[in-house]
Amino acid sequence: MVVRRENGHVRKPATDLPPAVKLSGIDKWFGGAHALRSVSVTFESGLVHAVAGENGAGKSTLMKILSGVIPASDYSGTLEIDGVPQRLHSIREAERRGIFLVPQELHVVPELRVGEFMYLNREPQGFGLVDTRKLLGDTAHWLKVFNLQASPLARMEELSTHEQQLISIARAMTQGVKLLILDEPTSSLTEPETALLFAQIDDLHQHGVTTIYISHRLHEFERIADTCTVMRDGSVVERFSLRDTGADTPRRAIRAMLGRDLNEMYPKVPATTGAPLLSLRNWTIGHLHPGRPDVVRDVTLSVKAGEVLGIYGLLGSGAFALARSIFGVCAGRLTGVMEVGGEPVRVNHPRDAMQHGIAYVPAERKRDSLMLTQSVANNASLAALSRLNWLGVVDRNAELREVQRYIKSLQVKCASIEQPISELSGGNQQKVVAAKWLLTEPRVFVLEEPTRGVDVNARIDFYELINKLTAAGQAVILVSTDLPEVLGMADRVLVMCEGRIVKEYGRGLATDEEVMLHATGKNKDPA
Repeated sequence: MVVRRENGHVRKPATDLPPAVKLSGIDKWFGGAHALRSVSVTFESGLVHAVAGENGAGKSTLMKILSGVIPASDYSGTLEIDGVPQRLHSIREAERRGIFLVPQELHVVPELRVGEFMYLNREPQGFGLVDTRKLLGDTAHWLKVFNLQASPLARMEELSTHEQQLISIARAMTQGVKLLILDEPTSSLTEPETALLFAQIDDLHQHGVTTIYISHRLHEFERIADTCTVMRDGSVVERFSLRDTGADTPRRAIRAMLGRDLNEMYPKVPATTGAPLLSLRNWTIGHLHPGRPDVVRDVTLSVKAGEVLGIYGLLGSGAFALARSIFGVCAGRLTGVMEVGGEPVRVNHPRDAMQHGIAYVPAERKRDSLMLTQSVANNASLAALSRLNWLGVVDRNAELREVQRYIKSLQVKCASIEQPISELSGGNQQKVVAAKWLLTEPRVFVLEEPTRGVDVNARIDFYELINKLTAAGQAVILVSTDLPEVLGMADRVLVMCEGRIVKEYGRGLATDEEVMLHATGKNKDPA
């Protein structure tokens, strides 16, 4: 196999070396659930191996076995590393053998400085004390290798998600990584940050690193991977070389994941549009720190009943600040006029937005939208308690009845509505967030990264929900860094750069390249 990457570099497997990892007959049970069913798979040295599958397919369980999270005593089967049988009993043991996992939800210590985090528990010593000069010097070297502008003295909490991610990879490099496992690495990244990450992954090959790349964004596989392994119901159901599939990779992977053909990844159904349900005029959001440029500047837009308005922008473009401001999050820094149903309104708090029929599904569902210690029912009913009470007392029977109706309608997979929401998959958690707002009977839905980190089936379910909302005459504002999603589901697309709307496209009139040129400011044509 020979694969030519985007930068022209030809990546070849290390034919003179044994496989980086070989798993044979791996079986794993969680109680009565058969998580892995006699899984056998080989990951050749020196390549990037994509792994695809729905939530619950067994991907995470397999990677936990590889990285020592699940000890050898808790599963059956054999594991070979560099051709030698191994039994890993801990994460530390896996790391000593060069296997490192960078999870989707990064495990960083926010208060530590970059150098302290990179060499945590492995600080260079001199005369019994930490050699600070060497620690900072070595950190600066790795920051340069990864083209990061961050200072070794910066706090981890001050860095972007992209920078934290690359520093986590650099931390693995300092420990002699041989096999790097990346779980949904681009779920929180913009397109330019994704391109930078791919370049770094390609550079890792020059250091002899094998990479396992897990993602629901199947179109990325063609850009970065050499092979694709597909899992379904705890088994490996297909494995193929990307050299043999080319542009058909996503469709082939989806067919294996679902066990059937998928005719359309973005099943858009245009609806009859009506009058504008929400309008902004000269909408401006000031910066948190006086004297700095406005976050959003002089934006004018409208979204009609039955319409999906897509908004695309890179990190710092103001797109996400704009979405949150519609829900009343930026009070005190706003100027301009908002109209809902043709009437001017003031939205100084999320409560005001809810009263005017505006719902908001945030990108960070666990941080901003869910109570992880509570049940599915308590989460789903939270925003609608004001209409589920009588004389100030919540009608529990009515609450459970309404929740059950939407849980069934959205096909949420849970043991019961009393199940803790933390036990649900990301896709099902996102459906519960949608149910929460459907219970409030809104007129306008603001969706921020609605399919981040969810599998293909959950994505399709969410797109079908968008179709139902617009068919019912509701308006949807879709803000996403997933450009194919925006182009696939929106009736109109607004492109933002440096706080302004710089371009508007009708459905089917935009290309990826044109949108990116405007989003990066390389095309200065007026909107």
